[in-house]
Amino acid sequence: MAKREWFPQQRNWMEKNRNMIVYVLALLGILGCLVGLTQLPDMVSINPNVPDVITRPRELMVGMHFGIIALFTLLFWKWPREIAYLAGAVFGVVMLYFMLYANLGA
Repeated sequence: MAKREWFPQQRNWMEKNRNMIVYVLALLGILGCLVGLTQLPDMVSINPNVPDVITRPRELMVGMHFGIIALFTLLFWKWPREIAYLAGAVFGVVMLYFMLYANLGA
């Protein structure tokens, strides 16, 4: 009996549980966007602590992060065996919450 590789086992698990993964990513993205739209100041940046900060409107920044999350979550839902799509969606969620943390001063 041949031993299976680690990645195919993980891919099979992700394919079986893709709906739960998509629901969690979508929930985290939607909640983060709602917090961002209601709590952030009018102008935000990725890192407000640098000397030459470039600020953008909060709607643009929250929309950009939500677009990244939505795109990669949709791609992961369509092709659940592709780990790169899951990594892109998780990266979008992490960057959204990092922006919230940096701009809300928590």
